[in-house]
Amino acid sequence: MWRTTSVVRSARSACLKACATCAISLLSVSASAQSAAWPTERPPQPLPARAITFPPYEVQTLPNGLQVVVVMHHEQPAVTMRLLVRAGTSSDQREKLGLAHLAASLLDQGTTTKSAQEMNDAVDFIGGAMGAGAGTDLTFVNMVVMKDSFDTGLRMLSDMARQPAFATAEVERQRQQMLSGQTVSLEDPGYIANSVFDRLVYGFHPYGMPENGTPQTIAALSRADLQAFHARFFMPNNAILAIVGDVTADEAFTAAKKVFGDWEKHDLPVQTFVGPPDPTRRVIVVNKPDAVQTEVRVGHLGISRTHPDYMAVNLAIRILGGEGSNRLHQVLRTERGLTYGAQANMDTLKETGDFEAETNTRTEATGEVLRLIVDEFWRMQRERVGDRELDGAKAYLTGSFPLTIEKPESIAMQVVNALFYGLPLAELQNFRERVNAVTPDDIQRVAKELLRPDRLSVVLVGNSAAFASQLRGAGFGSFEAVELGDLDLTTANFKRAAVKAQQDAGGPGRSGGAGRSGGFEGWGVAHDVNRAATLNYQLAPLASRPPADPRPEDAPKALALLDRAIAAKGGLEKLRGIKTIVARQTLVSLDSDRAATSETTNYLQYPDHFRVESPMLIQAFDGAQAWLKDVRGVHDGGEPMARDSRLVMRRDVVSLLLAAKDGTLTPRLLPDVKDPDGRVTHTLELSASDLNPIVLYIDPESGQIGKRLFTADAPGRPLIEEQFFDYREVDGVQVSFRATQKVGNLSVERRAIDVKINTPIDPAMFKRPVS
Repeated sequence: MWRTTSVVRSARSACLKACATCAISLLSVSASAQSAAWPTERPPQPLPARAITFPPYEVQTLPNGLQVVVVMHHEQPAVTMRLLVRAGTSSDQREKLGLAHLAASLLDQGTTTKSAQEMNDAVDFIGGAMGAGAGTDLTFVNMVVMKDSFDTGLRMLSDMARQPAFATAEVERQRQQMLSGQTVSLEDPGYIANSVFDRLVYGFHPYGMPENGTPQTIAALSRADLQAFHARFFMPNNAILAIVGDVTADEAFTAAKKVFGDWEKHDLPVQTFVGPPDPTRRVIVVNKPDAVQTEVRVGHLGISRTHPDYMAVNLAIRILGGEGSNRLHQVLRTERGLTYGAQANMDTLKETGDFEAETNTRTEATGEVLRLIVDEFWRMQRERVGDRELDGAKAYLTGSFPLTIEKPESIAMQVVNALFYGLPLAELQNFRERVNAVTPDDIQRVAKELLRPDRLSVVLVGNSAAFASQLRGAGFGSFEAVELGDLDLTTANFKRAAVKAQQDAGGPGRSGGAGRSGGFEGWGVAHDVNRAATLNYQLAPLASRPPADPRPEDAPKALALLDRAIAAKGGLEKLRGIKTIVARQTLVSLDSDRAATSETTNYLQYPDHFRVESPMLIQAFDGAQAWLKDVRGVHDGGEPMARDSRLVMRRDVVSLLLAAKDGTLTPRLLPDVKDPDGRVTHTLELSASDLNPIVLYIDPESGQIGKRLFTADAPGRPLIEEQFFDYREVDGVQVSFRATQKVGNLSVERRAIDVKINTPIDPAMFKRPVS
C-alpha cells in the first residue's frame, strides 16, 4: 500500500514537472509572439454598392383632394395599400391626451358595416393583413392583400378609414389595454426618462405632451370624443393614399376613384401650434429609490424633417452616437466600461424635432457618464470630423437604405412619408448621392450652428440620493428633483403634489377661477375665440430664456417690476378697491374675407362673476354655472364653458397683478425684449402650479402693460397675443381704451366707448334665467 502510494506520488511529481516545463515553454513562445512586430493595416474596404433602382411611380390628386400615389412593384403577386391622415397625437387637446391613439386603435376593430370579428374573418378569408396606428403628426390604416383581392382590400381600407364603428364594447376593451399599458410604462425608468425629456425639450408644445395620454385623460375619453376627432380630421383633402405592388397605374387609379371618389371634401381644420421653447439648460431628476442604475437623457430642440441641412445633421448625430460610428459608445462602453450601450438619435417631425443622447449606467457612475456625454457634444463643435468617421456613417446609411425599399409595405411607408412632409419623391431615388455629397466641412458647420452644448436639457431617473452629490462635479450644480409618485407631465414644474399644495395654500386676492382670456382688459368675450388655457412654460417666441430655476438675485427685480406695473395701473389700494366694472365697447373682427363689427357690454363683478351682452348673444358666469342665451333660447354651457369662464376673471389684468402681489402667482423676471426699432421692453412671467404662465410686456418708461402672451385651450393650442393702447384714467385707474387680439390668422380689435368702475350691478344678471 505504501509502495503504491509512493509510485503515485512519484508519477504526480513527474507530471507536475512536465506541466511546469510545458508552461514555461508556452510563456516563452507567448512572450516571443508579443514582441514580434505584426503588420497593422485598416480593414478592407466594403465592396462597391450595387445600383438602386426605385420602382416606377405615378401621382394623381382626385377631385375631392385625395392624393394618390401608385408604385408599380411586380416582384410578388401582392398589393400594399396605406392611407395616411394628417392628424396624430399632436392634435390632441390637453384634457383629451391619448385620443388619437385610442381612435387609431379602433379603426381596424369594426366599421358601421362589419363587426371586429367579421372584419378579421374577411381579412383571413382573402389571406390578407390589416392594421392601424397613430404617430405624432399622422394616423394611418394599411391593408396587404394578394393581387386577386385588390378591389376587396381597397374597399375594406376605405371602410376602416371612413366608417369606423367606435363600438362601445371595443372602446372599453381598447381603453383598458391602454390603461394597462400605462401602469406598466410608469414603472419603466426608460419610458419615464423619454417622456420627461420630451416634455422638457418641447415644453407645452403638443410634441411635449404624453402621446399615449395619462390614466386620467384616457379614463375620461368618450365615444363622442372619438367621433368628433374622426369628423374633424378624416377627409380626403387631408389624406394620402399609397398603392404599392403588382398593379398597373391605370388599375390602381381607377379603383381609387371608384372606392374613394364619393368621399366628401370639407374645409381643412386649422391647427396653429405655439412654438416650442428655445434650448434651455435645465436638469430634472426623477427619484426612483429602488433603482440600481440611472437612465440618462441629454439633448435639446432639433430640426424639422424639411430642414435644408437634414442630411448633414443626420450624419452628424450618427457620428455622435449612431450606427456606423458612435463616439458615445466608444467612450462610455469601449474605453470606460460605464454602460452596456449608448446612442444618440434625432427625431425630425413636421414642426420641429430634437437631438437626444441616451444611455443607462450604474448609480455610482451617473455623474461621470453625464460629464462625458456633455463633453462629446462640445467635441462635435470643437473637433473637425475625420474622413474615416464620416465614411463609416455614410456606409451604414447607404448600405441599409435598400432594405427600406425592399418590400411593398416598406416602399409604401417611404412614399407616403415623403409626400406627407412635402418632399420630392426623387429624393428616394438619389438618396445615396445626397448622403455621399456631405463633407467634413458640412458636419462641422451644422454642429456649430445647431448643437447647443451650453443649453442642454438633462433628465436623470434613478436613486437620486445616491448620485445627486455627483452632479456639481459634472457641471450641473442646480437641478429640480421630483419624486416618481409625484410626477405629472402636464404641469410646469412636473409635480403633481405641488398642485394640491398650491390649492391648499389659497391666499387672498382675486386668484380663483379660470376662463377665456380675461375680464375687461382680458377681453372676456367671444367664447369660441378665447377658449383659454395652457401656456408653453418657456414660450420660445418671446426671447432666449435663462435657466429654468429662477435666480435668487432676480427675485427682487421681478417684485420691483411687478410693483411698477401696479403703480402705473393706479396703485395697490385702488386696485384692491375695484368691485365691479361695466364697459361698453365695439369689437371689430377681421380676417382675410370679411370684417364684422359688433357692440358689447361687459359686466364684471370680482372675484368670479361676469356677463357679456351682444345683439345676438349673452354669455354669463355666476361663479359656478356658465350659460348663454341666443335666438334659440337659454343653454347650459356645461363644465367646459364653466372651466373656461373661471379663467376669465383669473386672467383679468387686475386679478393677475393682485394675485402676484399676494403670492398666489409667482412673478419671474425674463430677459428684456428689443423690437425691430431698437426699443426695449421689460418682460415679466406670472405663473402658478395650476395656472400656466402668462407673459406681460411692460413699458420701461410708463410702467404700463403693453402686451401679453399665452396659449388657448383649443386644438393645437394656438398662441394668443394681446396688445393694449390708449390708456385713460377712470376713477384713478388706468384703463386701456383700445386693444387688439391675435389668434392665428384671426385678429380682433376692441374699442372702449364707456367704462365705469364700482357701479352697482344686480346679482340676478349673472344667474341663468329659467327660460
